[in-house]
Amino acid sequence: VSEAIVNEARVALHYWSRRWYMHFHPGFGRAAKGSALSMGALRKWDNTNGMNGDDSIAAGVGDIALEGSNVEPDLPSIQNPSGDHGARQAERLLDWSLSNNLVPRGIFDHSDDMSPMENEDKEGGNLGISPNLTCVNIIETYLLPTAYGGVGGATGNSADTTIGRGESDDILDQTLTSAIHDQHNYATLTKHFATNSSYVRAVVDATRVMKKMKQLQSEFPNDLSSDTLSIKAELNIWSKRAIILGKNKKSSGSSGGGIVASSINDGAVNSSDPAEMLKLLELEEASATGGEIYGDDTYTLQGCLNQMESILVQAEEKYISTKDERIRPSVDWYNHVLGAWARSDLRGALDKTQQILHGMEAYHDSLVETQANDERSTNGNLRQCWASPDTISYNSVLFCLARDAGKSRAKEAEALLRNMKERYHKTKNKNIQPDQVTYGAVLHALAQAGMAHEAESILELLEDAEQGGAMVSSLTLTIYNTVLNAWANSSQRNAPKRAESLLERMKVLSSSGKNPQIEPDAISISTVISCHARSKTRHGAERGERILNEAMAMYSQGNSRVKPDSIMFNCAITGWTNISGIESEQGGMPSNVMPAERAEMLLQKMKDSQLDVHPVAQTFNIILDCWAKSEMKGSTERALKLMKEMPQYNVDPDECSYNSVLHAMTKESDPKWVARAEDMFQEMKQKVSTSQITYHVMMNIYGKSSDRDGSTKAVELLRTMENENLSPSDISYNICIDAYARRGDHRKAESLLDEMISLTDQGKAGCRPTIHSFASVVNALAKSGDVDAVARAEDVVRKVEELEYVSPNSILYNSLIDCIVKSRRKDNAVNAEKILLRMEEMHRSGNNYVRPNSYAYSMVLTCCARSKEPGAAERSERILLNMEKLYEEGVSDAVANSRCYSAAISAWAHSNSPDAVERALALIDRMEQNGKDGAPHGKPNTHCYNACIHAIAKSRQAGKARQCRDVLQRMIAARDAGFYESAPSLITYSTIINACAYTNGNEEDKKGAFDLARTCFQTLLESKELDPCVSSFINFFVVISRHLKDGVIKDQFAEAVFLEAKKRGKVNKQVLNSIRRASPSVANRILSEHGNLPTEWSSNIRHDGYKSF
Repeated sequence: VSEAIVNEARVALHYWSRRWYMHFHPGFGRAAKGSALSMGALRKWDNTNGMNGDDSIAAGVGDIALEGSNVEPDLPSIQNPSGDHGARQAERLLDWSLSNNLVPRGIFDHSDDMSPMENEDKEGGNLGISPNLTCVNIIETYLLPTAYGGVGGATGNSADTTIGRGESDDILDQTLTSAIHDQHNYATLTKHFATNSSYVRAVVDATRVMKKMKQLQSEFPNDLSSDTLSIKAELNIWSKRAIILGKNKKSSGSSGGGIVASSINDGAVNSSDPAEMLKLLELEEASATGGEIYGDDTYTLQGCLNQMESILVQAEEKYISTKDERIRPSVDWYNHVLGAWARSDLRGALDKTQQILHGMEAYHDSLVETQANDERSTNGNLRQCWASPDTISYNSVLFCLARDAGKSRAKEAEALLRNMKERYHKTKNKNIQPDQVTYGAVLHALAQAGMAHEAESILELLEDAEQGGAMVSSLTLTIYNTVLNAWANSSQRNAPKRAESLLERMKVLSSSGKNPQIEPDAISISTVISCHARSKTRHGAERGERILNEAMAMYSQGNSRVKPDSIMFNCAITGWTNISGIESEQGGMPSNVMPAERAEMLLQKMKDSQLDVHPVAQTFNIILDCWAKSEMKGSTERALKLMKEMPQYNVDPDECSYNSVLHAMTKESDPKWVARAEDMFQEMKQKVSTSQITYHVMMNIYGKSSDRDGSTKAVELLRTMENENLSPSDISYNICIDAYARRGDHRKAESLLDEMISLTDQGKAGCRPTIHSFASVVNALAKSGDVDAVARAEDVVRKVEELEYVSPNSILYNSLIDCIVKSRRKDNAVNAEKILLRMEEMHRSGNNYVRPNSYAYSMVLTCCARSKEPGAAERSERILLNMEKLYEEGVSDAVANSRCYSAAISAWAHSNSPDAVERALALIDRMEQNGKDGAPHGKPNTHCYNACIHAIAKSRQAGKARQCRDVLQRMIAARDAGFYESAPSLITYSTIINACAYTNGNEEDKKGAFDLARTCFQTLLESKELDPCVSSFINFFVVISRHLKDGVIKDQFAEAVFLEAKKRGKVNKQVLNSIRRASPSVANRILSEHGNLPTEWSSNIRHDGYKSF
C-alpha cells in the first residue's frame, strides 16, 4: 500500500467517522472541513463501499488515489441518513487498514486541522488531538441515537420499535405514555430515553469499536495507548449500557410505563427485554467474529457500575504513577459515572454520587488552598477525585435527589443549590454556574414534595435575574410547569387559586413578548385542572371542567398548544371522582347526579368532540374505581356496564379494570354477585394477567359475602396462589383472617396466625404477620361470644408484646377493649378502663404507636353506659372530662367527640341516680357551649339529645314532660339554625311520648304531659320523613290510659289512634293489648268483627331499633 493510499485512507477515516456529526447533527450546522478528499473522491467512495462487501475496499482506495480529482465536485449521495452510515463506513475502512497493517504507518496520526468531535482542552494539554481520535469519533457517531432517545439510527433490518412505548416520535416530545401512568408529575417529566432497537443496536456497535480500540492499544502501545479521550469514550459506552439495564430493572414486573410491553425484532433477535437483546446481539457477533464475550455480571446494572469504577480506578492509578498529562482525569470521566449512578435506582446511589461530588469539590479546594492530597482522603464521606466539578456534576446529584419524593430530599436539593451558587459567586467559575437543568431538578424535587411556596420563591428569583440580565437564557416553559405541579402536589387550601394566578402570569408574560416561550400549553392547563381535582371539592371539580371547556374553545380558535389530550380529560374526570357527593347542581343538572355520572359525561364529551382525542384504559379505570367506592345503589351494575362499553372506544379492559369491578362487588350482599365475580375471575384469567391484587379482591368478595363458606373459599384461593406463581403475602393471610373474624371463627383465625408466625420463622418475611393480623384475631374472639374470649385476646396481645418484628399499637388495644365491651361481664367497665389507662401510660412513656384515640375512649364510655356497676356514670364523666384535660394540655390529640358525650349521658340515664337528669343536662349545656366557643370537642347531635331525653324518661321526678319539652325546643332551634344533625328523630318523639306517659304529679302536670305527647304524636303522623313505629302507638296508648279519664273522649282518642295504626299497617299483639288497656269497650267492638288479626293490619311492621321503656 503506497503512502498516497495511506494518506488518503487517513483522511477518509477522519471524514467518515465524523460525517453524520458534521452534516446532520441538530444544532451544529458544521460543514465538512479539514478534509483533503475531493467531493468526487467521496462519491467514488460511496459507490464503491456502499453495500458491495469487504472485497471492494482495497480497490476503492486505489481508485480514489488515482481518480480523485477527475470527477465532478458535488456532494455525495446519502445512502443511509439514519445516523450510523458514516460510522459503519469508517469502521469498514478501519478494519481494512488494520488488515493491511497501517497502524505503524501513521493511519491514526492527525494534523491540527482535524478537530475532534468535542473540545477536550478542559484542564490543560491538547487532549483532543489523540491517536485514539478516530476510534472515539466512530464510537461517538454510533452513540448519537442514544443522545436522542433512540429515535433513528437503526440499520439493516433492525426495527425501530420502542420497547413498551407507543410510537417513538410522540414519546420524545410529549412523554404522554409515562405521564398517563403518573399524572402526579405530568408537568415535570424530563425527556425520556425511548429505549428502542436503535438504542440497543447503537450501544452494541459502539461496544464493538471500543473492543477494537482496546485491542489496538494492547497490540500497538507505542502508537496509541489509553488516554483521557479513550477513557471518556469507554465510560460513555458503559453509562449507556447502564441505562439499558437500569430501565430493564425498573420495568420488571410492572405493566405501566417502563420498557417491557412490546418486543424488538432485530434480525434473528426477537426480545422484549433490552438487556436480553443486548446480550444476544453481542453473543451473535462474538460467535461470528470470534471476539471477546463479556461475563454475565456485566449484563446487570450493578455489573456495569462496577466496570465503570474499575476503568476509572485503573486510569486514576496510571495518572498518579506516571503524571502523564495525556491521561489526566477529566471531569467527563466522573460525570459519566455520576450520571450512571444518578439514573439507577440501586440502594446507595445517592450516597455514591454525593461521595464523588464531595471528592471533586475537595480536589478543587485543594488546588485553591494548596491542601495536601493525603489530607483529603481522610474524609469518609468523599471519594478521592482528580478533577473539579462542573455544572453537570452538580446536576447529576440533583437528579438523584429529585428522583426520591419527600421533603427531606427536596431540602437537600435546595441546600446543594445554595452551595453551588456560593461556589460560583466565590470563584466566578462559569463551569459551575447553575443552569436551567439545575433549577429544573431542584424545582422538580420541591414539586414532588409539594413545597409550592419554596418552588415559587425560586421562580421569582429567576424572574428577577432574567429581568436584570443575569440569566444566560430565558426561563423555559418546563420551569413554570414544574412550579404549577408543585402547587398541584401541595396540600395548601389556596393551591388552586395560586396555580391559576401563576397560569395567568404565564399568559401575560408570553403575550406581552417578555418571554414568548412560556405560553401555556396542554401540560400547563392539565396541571391546573389537576390542582383543582386534588382539592376534593365540588367547586374544584366544576372549575376543572370549566378550564377544560376553555381549553377546547381556545383550540377551536386556532391555539394548537392547548389542544386537550387524554391526560387533560383524565384530570377533569378525576375532579369528579375525588368527591363523595354533590349537594346541588347548576345549569339544570339534577341534584341526584353522582360524581361517577358526571365523570361519565366527560367521557362522552371526549368521544363526541372533534379533537381526535381517545380515552385510554386509565380513563375508564378512574371512573370504574369511583363506581367501586360509591355507596350509591346500583353502582356495581354501572361499573360492570361501563367496563363492557370499553371495546366501543377501542380500549380493552386491563387488569386494573377488572380489579375495580371486582372491588365494587365486595360491597354486594346478594349471593348472586359471588357467582358473577367467579365468572369474571375466570374470564380475566383468559384475557389479561392476574396478580396478587386480583386474588386479594376475589378473596375479599368471599370473605365479605353472606356465604357461610366464604372464609373457606377465601383460604382455597390462598392455597391456589402458589400454583399460579404468586406468593401469598401478609395481606393474603390478613384477608382470610378477617373472613374468619367476620364469622366469629376465632380458632381458624388463630390457626392462620400461627401459620404466619411459623412461615416467618422459616425465613419467609413476606408472610410476616402485621399488627392487623393480631388485631383481626382479637376481633374474631370479640365476636365469638366465648366465655374465655377476653383471656385469649389478652394472650394474643401478650404475644405481640413479646415478638421483636411487630409492635403493639392503638388498633390492637382498641380491639382488646372492644372484646372486653362485648363480653358483657360484670367487671368489664373496670377492665376496659385499665386497658385505656395502660395505653395512656405507654404514650406518656414515649411510645407513639400507642395513642388512645376518640374511638378507644368512646368504647370505654359505652362500656360504662351499659354497666350496672355502682359508680359507672361517675366513672364515665370522669373519663370524659379527663379526655378534654389531656387534649388541652397537649398530651393527647383525642377529641371528646359527640359519641363520647352521648355514651357519658347514656351512663347517667342508666344509673338510676337521683342526679341523673341534672348531670345529663349539664353535659348537654357543656356541648352547646363547645359549639359557641368553637372548641374542638363534641357538639350536641340527635343521639346526645335523645340520650338526655332517655335520662328524663327514666327518672322518677316530677315535671318530666316540661323538661322533655325544653330539650325538644333546643333541638328544633338548633335544626332551624342550620345544625341538621341535631334535628329531632323518630326516637326523639317516641321517647318523649314515653316520658309523658309515665309523668306523675298533679292534674296540671298530667294535662301538660298529655298535650306534649299529643303534639309529638301528631307531628309523627304529619311528617313526610318520620313514620311512627309500633312503639309510638303503644306509648301513646299508655298516655291515653294514664292521663285521660274514662269516658267518651278517652274512647274517641283510643279508637282514632287504633284506626291510624290499622291504616298504616302497624298493628301487632302489643298494640292490641295496649288498646284493650286504654279502652276495653272500643277494643271489644272493633276486634269482635275479626276472629284473627288481618294481615294488612301488620303489613308495615319492621324492626326499627326502638323499644318502649
